[in-house]
Amino acid sequence: METSEKTYEHENPLKADLEGPLYDDFLAGDQWFDIDVSQDFLDFVEPYRPPRYTLRRFDVSFANVGELHIISGKPGHGKTGLMSILIASILCGKYGNTEYALQSERPRPIVLYIDTEQGKDDTIAFKNRVCTMAGLDYTQPIEQFKILRLRDTESAQDRWRKILKAVWMVRPTDIFLDGVLDVVKDYNDQVECQPIVRKCMNLADHFDSSFWVVLHENPMVDKLVGVLGSIFQRKVAEIFTLRKVKQSDLKPNDRDSSLPPIYFVVKQVKARGRDVDDWKFEYMLNAAGWGIPSEMNAQEELPEHQKTDTRPTDEEVKEAVMVIGHDTLSKTSLRQKICGKMGCGSARAGYFIDLGIALEYLRKDGDKYAASENLLDDMIQFDEDKEVPF
Repeated sequence: METSEKTYEHENPLKADLEGPLYDDFLAGDQWFDIDVSQDFLDFVEPYRPPRYTLRRFDVSFANVGELHIISGKPGHGKTGLMSILIASILCGKYGNTEYALQSERPRPIVLYIDTEQGKDDTIAFKNRVCTMAGLDYTQPIEQFKILRLRDTESAQDRWRKILKAVWMVRPTDIFLDGVLDVVKDYNDQVECQPIVRKCMNLADHFDSSFWVVLHENPMVDKLVGVLGSIFQRKVAEIFTLRKVKQSDLKPNDRDSSLPPIYFVVKQVKARGRDVDDWKFEYMLNAAGWGIPSEMNAQEELPEHQKTDTRPTDEEVKEAVMVIGHDTLSKTSLRQKICGKMGCGSARAGYFIDLGIALEYLRKDGDKYAASENLLDDMIQFDEDKEVPF
């Protein structure tokens, strides 16, 4: 049986004068031959640019500029708390053990926080919390911290358009999108979700920003929600997930008396670079009514407004520990009361307690604290000196 073979003028097809397909029936339906790829080949002369990281914990840098990053977790598991810590660290240089890593290159970073989910009062509380953590005046406009509220914008398409306009106007170095599910109609629609992820990647690259996206996890499994979550998971540089721990829900043998009753665990589950170690934080209530996330076991090299080594006066210590009243409290409970009264963080409250022991305002019995006789006498005198209205 005779066979015929196609022959070509050029032995090496790469040297052929490309006037038409070498195999004119090869996937002709994809109409690939006339598309221009000349700009898509790598320029071998262009120098390598090493990653630039926005944040650092100890000696591990993360949140590279021009990339996407995810904060994930189930509802109520601390995603907003982690965002507060990251933003405060960028704005003030360091919060807890999280440091801003681009001080020399970008000494005045600009953060754009985009809220698609919360009501106005909750957004204001978030703003006040971050500013308090960063040592900023939350009653005045801040050029380095802009907040865009999109809950009242009806359509997903309009929310995305407003995001693009806000980024163009603000030119942020760091973007936090709290609620990416609200910029798509259907988070299980591959046709809709794929372009949004691609556009987020392009946005981070074009504006040279680190772009943080908040995504929920499915209620029953530790998996990002929907097709949108699956696509993001493949494209982002890193993923941080959060877990809320209520010690009352644990078996007795699993409870840890050195930890507060409720705390949050931060875990990096994806990283293109070095892995960040797990860490924990708790919420401390303050007098103003919004909680302040406070990292547990934070180092003391902090900005001035966060430092615990600036010694308060004896009267300030007395005022702080007087919240114990006639109760007998654990250190965690006493810390929370002091945070609420003094408007300080967990580490500062612990410092008040240690000074209270040293000044004999407090006494310690095992792992419980109570007022000393000296403090009780002062509290009685304090009550007698109060004006009694008639």
